[in-house]
Amino acid sequence: MSKLLPLVLPLVLGVAACGGYPRDANDSTRRAKEHAMRVGVSHDPPFVVAPAGGREPTGSEIAMLRDLARTRDVDIEWVVSGHDALMRDLRALRLHAVVGGHVRGSAWEPEVGWSREYRLRSAGDGTPVARRLALPPGENAWQLTVDRYLFSNRAAPGAGQRR
Repeated sequence: MSKLLPLVLPLVLGVAACGGYPRDANDSTRRAKEHAMRVGVSHDPPFVVAPAGGREPTGSEIAMLRDLARTRDVDIEWVVSGHDALMRDLRALRLHAVVGGHVRGSAWEPEVGWSREYRLRSAGDGTPVARRLALPPGENAWQLTVDRYLFSNRAAPGAGQRR
């Protein structure tokens, strides 16, 4: 055993030093817990409906985010605006997520983080549609939290297709 100690000790110390990973570069997880999960909402029916007059947004992705907040015991602050303005706020770490209107190949693709894909049923023929959330760049613990939720639920609660 004493001959193995010089080999095992660095390994044990190295693993112990890795505690607390992944981390958020700018504390998104902590900010969501202490204040609220700030979600940018871009009108994209039927998945995201951003009504006028300050009313709460609706839609299957909104229901999914409410469920995510409930499972994390955090409040949600909805921020309704145009897609590009929301993406700029996300990139500047003023939002925890942006929902609605994301397309593959978007100019925002390299500038923000993206959740894993999930599937929701379309309102028309009920065909499953691949969707994803825009997430703040570099917030690895937050992204893992969102992706674990999406993986465990596979789709918005009561909204559609399981993978």
